[in-house]
Amino acid sequence: MTDGKRVLVLGGTNFDIIVRAEDFPREHEKVRGDACEARPGGSAANTALGLARQGCQVRLVSAVGDDALGRLCLDDLRDGGVDTALVRVDPLLRTSMAIVISSGTGKRMMTFAGADRDQAFRAVTEPDVAAVDHVHVVGEPTPELGRVVALARRAGRTVSVEWNGRDMSRLAEGPGLNLMNADEAGRLPGALPDDAAGTARRYAGRLSGEVILTQGAEGALWASPSGAVVREPTTAVEPVDRTGGGDAFNAGVVAGWLSGEPPSACMRRGLDAALHVITKIGAHP
Repeated sequence: MTDGKRVLVLGGTNFDIIVRAEDFPREHEKVRGDACEARPGGSAANTALGLARQGCQVRLVSAVGDDALGRLCLDDLRDGGVDTALVRVDPLLRTSMAIVISSGTGKRMMTFAGADRDQAFRAVTEPDVAAVDHVHVVGEPTPELGRVVALARRAGRTVSVEWNGRDMSRLAEGPGLNLMNADEAGRLPGALPDDAAGTARRYAGRLSGEVILTQGAEGALWASPSGAVVREPTTAVEPVDRTGGGDAFNAGVVAGWLSGEPPSACMRRGLDAALHVITKIGAHP
């Protein structure tokens, strides 16, 4: 476990509607789904829950609307052991939502913005950051999120960044963890075509931080600023729904790293946590 490492997680909370279907509908086509699940979600909220399950003490900074879906999200987080004292309840905007059509091997997602999480980030104080061991961030690299990362680095706290398809270089420069999947890495500026390891190594050197890529059925790899690359295979499974799998992986990697485990053990934690999620529909990390 992690000896109760204290982690501040910043990012989105939303309510998910997940439909399992073998085929994606074309225009004007009606497709019958195999299963449907409605549940609390959001990358930051999922990761916070995953970290709590890994033995960390977790406080989430996020936002929900003052509505029924927001209350469901907050109850779910609290039931999972996450401190929600810094989650802002927005009196004017609804809780964010996501609709996911999952085919097992792939997914398509539509998101709907709601409560303003930047206001929640703006309210984070130096004592809030000083009270934790580590800060994990997910979301757009806004000035408000960047301010909290800067507070963490000044306070000597470690930082991990979920890139989630965005170029997060502005927040990620310096020691810490950078988490992304291989497809996302391949779309980054300066990515090496068909060379995930080379791209990860390039970004690790550029950022002076660790870069960890998930590679689907190939497992994961870890590139360090020194140029070293470590690979970890995964167990072959038939995925049911990939929603939340990356968040579970991130939670396992961060928890392992905070415990002082080597890269292979950190990735093993993350891959095992992800397997638990993607073999079910609507399962939390």
